[in-house]
Amino acid sequence: MERQLRHPQGPAHIIRLTRRGPDAFVRQAVRATAAAVIAYLVAQQVSSSPQPLLAPLTALIVVQVTLYATLTSGVQRVASVIVGVLIAVGFAHLVGLTWWSLAILIFASLALGRVLRLGPAVQEVAISGMLVVGVANPAATAQGRALETLIGAGVGVLLNLLVPPSVYVQTAGEAVDKIADQLSELLRSMAREIQQGASAENANSWLSEARRIDREFVRVDVALAKAEDSLRMNPRGRQLLHTRLILRSRMDTLDHCAVSVRSLCRTLVELSGGPHRRALLSDEQLTVLLEGLLSCLADSFDTFGAIVTTEITPDTKPHRDDLDHALAQARMHRDAAAQLLRSRVWRDPQGWELAGALLAAVDRLMADLQVGTRPSGENRTVTPHFQLGWIPRLVARRGAATVHALRRWMTPADQSRRRASLPSPPGPS
Repeated sequence: MERQLRHPQGPAHIIRLTRRGPDAFVRQAVRATAAAVIAYLVAQQVSSSPQPLLAPLTALIVVQVTLYATLTSGVQRVASVIVGVLIAVGFAHLVGLTWWSLAILIFASLALGRVLRLGPAVQEVAISGMLVVGVANPAATAQGRALETLIGAGVGVLLNLLVPPSVYVQTAGEAVDKIADQLSELLRSMAREIQQGASAENANSWLSEARRIDREFVRVDVALAKAEDSLRMNPRGRQLLHTRLILRSRMDTLDHCAVSVRSLCRTLVELSGGPHRRALLSDEQLTVLLEGLLSCLADSFDTFGAIVTTEITPDTKPHRDDLDHALAQARMHRDAAAQLLRSRVWRDPQGWELAGALLAAVDRLMADLQVGTRPSGENRTVTPHFQLGWIPRLVARRGAATVHALRRWMTPADQSRRRASLPSPPGPS
């Protein structure tokens, strides 16, 4: 079964939101350029500076690829500049500019920015302070710098509010689908080489590839975090909020599957270690069953990736029948392989242990794929009070905790322990 990427077939405006397109960089560059130019024109009309370049510079920095990052960056930039100029004005009036006052100014600015949790804009506090404290008129310079920063940040945030940036759901979906592709290719390669006669070198290469795939999850997690940020506070992503939980759940499923695949590869490495164990991988009947089992598992990962690319779009129904069919075929090969392994290694305790580990890894893999593609409503039950406001939920949780404590108090075991802890009544004197 060759890997084919299924594009979602849903409403056209939703599909446009989920597809990143090749011009994402061009759109972001145009947005940043427009924000900088507008901020410069506004600052020319408001600021007394002949060339208010701080306004377009701030707008250029504030405009990010996501609306949430833009709002966060704008607030941090404005706060850092205001804090920096206030510190600088105070130092200029009290001590002036000397080497030791400059050292105190920088240290105090960095410390205060850290206390205020300004994030990447901490350095901006010290920079604003140094630029203001060394001029002839610190108060006027501080006022102009703060005004230009407010203009630049305001224009950047307003532009992103009026023209919301794109969401990065498709990028995250492609990253998850690529992991499924890699696991499918590894299992298909294992099936092909086992049929041709696998050696210890082949088994070690499988294990190395499984470990490399495991390291790819860091990149997938970064893509998912970016997609989640692009949906936060973004009006264009209101119809795609369900994809955050879907993609995170599917990535967790593939993470568990990658662990099972790595365990499967490690077991095959041990089976290919000695001459007696290597005979199992050269058994003609067993190799045919293992080849069919691994091929069906590879088909399951192909279908799993197709499900991920379709269910991130609303009003589409992923085809789960293909996955059920592939898993059913894999289960048939697994049962046949278990019967054959039982007849081959029943006199070899260590060989039976490895065969059991092999079958257990396959069982975990199929179970994770079966459970991991259930709709989110089937994986968890929502209690009625969860749909209420936060105050009723808090009251419900407190009430449930109180009832639980009362039930524990009334259990016979707790009653006997409490009786034992009480002091004995005084006997007759």
